[in-house]
Amino acid sequence: MTVKKWIKVFVGFLVGVGVIVGSYKIMEVVQNNEMNHIVKSEEVKEIVENYLKYLDEDALTDKGKIISYQIDEQSIEHNPMGGIMFTVFLNDDSELYVRMTLEKNHETGKIQRSGGGYAKKVKDLVGKKD
Repeated sequence: MTVKKWIKVFVGFLVGVGVIVGSYKIMEVVQNNEMNHIVKSEEVKEIVENYLKYLDEDALTDKGKIISYQIDEQSIEHNPMGGIMFTVFLNDDSELYVRMTLEKNHETGKIQRSGGGYAKKVKDLVGKKD
């Protein structure tokens, strides 16, 4: 083979690798956008608030120990076992957090909480749960 043919083969190889890597990155961005959209949905808001009310029956009221919450958008990620994982900060305190995992129920098509946990500081705040 001549040098020109080798250069053409090499450039073709680089273009092919570039297309594959670019496609992978685009799919990753699409997946992240979809997960963010799901976590910000009304359905997930209801799931989060119901769980907070489970921890503190007066949550999100003046009587509650859990007064406010905020989803940490930087924590949203795909769970290797399936679903979406994210962190919820309580009362504007990064040490008061609840971790949640969501998955879609294949029978009903609805999103449901499938796992998670909370910081010891949350346990101390609301009293012992589970």
